[in-house]
Amino acid sequence: MIYDEKEIQKLIDNLDIVQVIGEYVNLKKAGSDYKGLSPFKDEKTPSFTVSPVKNIFKDFSTQIGGNVISFYMKINDIGFIQAVEELSRKYNIPLKKNEKFQLINQKINEKQAENKEYFEIMNKAQIFFENNVEKYNEALEYMKNRDFSLENMKKFKIGFASNVRDGLFQYLVEENFPEEKIIKLGLAKRNENGEIYDSFRNRIIFPIYNIEGKIVAFGGRIIEKNTNLPKYLNSPDSPIFKKGNELFGIKYQGENVRKKGFAMLMEGYLDVLTAQKNGFENAVASLGTAFTEEQAQLLKKYTDKILISYDNDEAGKNAVIKASYILKKYDFDVKCLVMDGAEKDPDEFLRKNGKKAFIEVVKKSEEVFDFLTREASKDLNLEDISGERKFIERLKPFFSNVTNNLTKNLYLQKLATNFNINEFIVKEELKDLSKEVLKRKKRISYENWKVQCKKEKKDLNIELEEQTLTYILEFYNSEREKCEELLNKKFSYPIFNELVEKLTVINFDIMQLDKTDISEESREIITKLKLRGDNGIKDEESYFKAVYSGWLKREIDDERRKSDEKNDKIRKFKLKRILTKLENISKIDEIEKLYDEFILIRRPGYV
Repeated sequence: MIYDEKEIQKLIDNLDIVQVIGEYVNLKKAGSDYKGLSPFKDEKTPSFTVSPVKNIFKDFSTQIGGNVISFYMKINDIGFIQAVEELSRKYNIPLKKNEKFQLINQKINEKQAENKEYFEIMNKAQIFFENNVEKYNEALEYMKNRDFSLENMKKFKIGFASNVRDGLFQYLVEENFPEEKIIKLGLAKRNENGEIYDSFRNRIIFPIYNIEGKIVAFGGRIIEKNTNLPKYLNSPDSPIFKKGNELFGIKYQGENVRKKGFAMLMEGYLDVLTAQKNGFENAVASLGTAFTEEQAQLLKKYTDKILISYDNDEAGKNAVIKASYILKKYDFDVKCLVMDGAEKDPDEFLRKNGKKAFIEVVKKSEEVFDFLTREASKDLNLEDISGERKFIERLKPFFSNVTNNLTKNLYLQKLATNFNINEFIVKEELKDLSKEVLKRKKRISYENWKVQCKKEKKDLNIELEEQTLTYILEFYNSEREKCEELLNKKFSYPIFNELVEKLTVINFDIMQLDKTDISEESREIITKLKLRGDNGIKDEESYFKAVYSGWLKREIDDERRKSDEKNDKIRKFKLKRILTKLENISKIDEIEKLYDEFILIRRPGYV
């Protein structure tokens, strides 16, 4: 925690609860207590009570109660830390921060200072690309064919990377930026001979911003025809960018989405920019990857309504299906854009038919469940039992991700009515999914859960997963590649998966925890692990080696158990030999080679 419990208690003891609440509720003395009308519900008879003796409040109309801090949080709709700090300032009650937290804060500030130069490099690169636009007619001509004038290009800061081998790199070096940082950002690469060349060449360049309005990456569209080079090229992950966490087109802390009340989720840069150019400011897109859970969590901060506007082809339809699973997991209201014509994407539709026609298409958008059921049934005979069963099977992934029970029941009723399928049969087919969802929703107290796992002799796995998360919290920015490798491991316990999910959204920056929907218990676990890393990791390489070899040992043990069940003596012998080797090596590159050998043995059909 940022503040020790005694500091929080000091604040509560020194605040006058009647004075604080009296600013929001008209209180009248009633014996030793004070009474007033509920601030949380319309009522005519006062049911809201404040007890200065007990230092608590109770609203009997809503059953809301607590201390002065919980009231301030509820009435202002803010988090715990924000409430504590506002009350401390407002009533001049100084609070001392936890010393360990101050150390964490100092380290985080150091990281931010280090990242400052990365952002400066990206800004200079943007200026370079922008200045190129008017120098090269081919760039202007290409964008003119996409209905983008020079004025439009300036508005969206669209640039151009010429075919010069190392123009950007030389420009940045002349600006006194370090070569290695330029390469780390993916703006340049080094070949086998040690020569450095620009990553983006002969491409229209689109800047990618984070929600704070900082340029974190670039996307490039090749303008050369008849080439084997990829049509689109995106910046790789870097110290300031992770593709799966960002959305192209999101602006002003998500204000462009919040204002409209929903987001239009598209596939490409030009889809988004053409839509925004035509007044659809809430258009956003994932960045060269399939839509991710992290992107869903980012959108959830600003809206719970999504209109999927993907390409009008089979690949686009498949992408809609996959995105809908993720969006429903986070309880979004999801609709799909239906373009009946030959236009392949929103960009082409808007250029061909204009804004008014696109508005009509948006108005006719259909609920995602209607789209999914139509796609799932189109090649099946639903009069036949096997066809009916296959149809329900195809919908199972969708239902397994619907976390809202009311929504799920409404979908089941709709399925039964629209396709004349007995609702009981559908529920029977899907009943196991309900158990899975319940398991996902169930939350257990962390400490009690650890005690229970120790009783069951699973504490080694807990320790390994705690160590893994500790390493990632400590080195996510400086050792990104190693951290990404560890994040690919399968955590056994839901609580660690949940923590990773929350932390990924904020790039494992615990100073940003207030920006996520996270419980106080989870916040405390994260802080403890971060402090463990600060105080306990003396040698990064040794710590990573221990964690990495721990995962290898765990995976070998899992495979040995499977070999036991199958009575596969040859595989079991080879796994034991790897385990013996692991105990006698110390270098990380040797462990990596051993991992490769293990992966080979683990493959089905290996002899």
